[in-house]
Amino acid sequence: MSTLRGVTITEGKIGNNVSGESREFGLIGGGVAIVGTGKAALATAYKLLRPSDAVALGIDAAYDTANDVRVYRHIAEFYRMAGEGKALHLMLVDKADTPLEMIENAKALVLESGAISDIAFMFNPEAAYVETLVDGLNADVKLAIPALQTFADWCDTHDMPLHTILEGRGIGDTLSALADLRDLTVGEAALSAHKVTLVCGQDWTYADGITSALGKKFADVGTFLGCIAAQAWNRNPGEVATQNLTNSTLGSWLVGGLSNHKKYTEVYESLETMNAKGYVFPIKYTGLSGYWWNDGHTCAPIVMDADGNMNQHTIYYSHTMDMAKRALRLAYLPEVKKPVELDAGKLPSGMVGYYNALGNEIFKFFAGKGLISDGETSTDANSDLLVEKVLNVQFGVIPTGCVNEIKGTINLKSN
Repeated sequence: MSTLRGVTITEGKIGNNVSGESREFGLIGGGVAIVGTGKAALATAYKLLRPSDAVALGIDAAYDTANDVRVYRHIAEFYRMAGEGKALHLMLVDKADTPLEMIENAKALVLESGAISDIAFMFNPEAAYVETLVDGLNADVKLAIPALQTFADWCDTHDMPLHTILEGRGIGDTLSALADLRDLTVGEAALSAHKVTLVCGQDWTYADGITSALGKKFADVGTFLGCIAAQAWNRNPGEVATQNLTNSTLGSWLVGGLSNHKKYTEVYESLETMNAKGYVFPIKYTGLSGYWWNDGHTCAPIVMDADGNMNQHTIYYSHTMDMAKRALRLAYLPEVKKPVELDAGKLPSGMVGYYNALGNEIFKFFAGKGLISDGETSTDANSDLLVEKVLNVQFGVIPTGCVNEIKGTINLKSN
């Protein structure tokens, strides 16, 4: 310490990052290994921070063309929307793998990072692949929806809550026959895949330049993932003020379409129904130039129970739940295995207040950042810390709202 400096100011210690800015992202799907040291191999995790990191692995636009895949496409679109510097964890698997068959590798990718908040499953089938439709969806895509929910449940159980984004490639031309993603079943049981978002939109012009018929029916999950990464986790990926998909200079998204390779103008009359069924696709707004995602739907019904509890029927509600759980876990972990003085076997009011404050500080921080509306923590004073040794705490979080539509009236006035 020097008395000659007069005033000495040192940097303070920074605690755990709970703002959501530490989020990382994942991309997994079919590709082809590249021979050579330091080049892309299958079933290997790579952390990218910019498109040039993919190029260094041998993955570029020429790689996509030569192998009839959309790997670099999704990476480039992710960074076009999100900007460089965001961590994107990439894993290539065999092109023969369906999304269902990618899940074990996806677990390895998630474990490698531990911080992935959203992972996109791209589907680049082999040339011999035969597209089969079930309820207007690619059969392998439809089969993957409940499996990805189970995968997300597994991640949650292992303290890595995340959301999955599935490439809904090759939807049928008869859009009225598409399955209702908000009313799915597995056998006789209703399915709520609230951790799965199905993207079936594409940059039609880019898709039209792909030689293969299979390639033309891809869906731009990389673009959607980039929109998620570009903004705070409680924001709608279709936000009109900030998430315009079109870039005229780059020639990106000049014509939007669906993964049946139909232009927006050809499918316009069916889009309201598709939106109600929970599909994610590009739309236009009269008077504005460009395309936007319609919303951040999940493959789940919209539920509000008698107690006011709401399910995760949008991706931004899913994020709110995930990020709250991650932050609350970090806040409470230091309390594990600490001695606690009891009063007649119960938690004294001071300790109840202390435990409540731990959770409420997280909610206060998130609310101050505009990430949630409010939150409340309630600790059970009767928690058995002697035999079960379990502290029971209830958390309630109120997410921020979202304006999806503005309804008004207008009149001609005489004065």
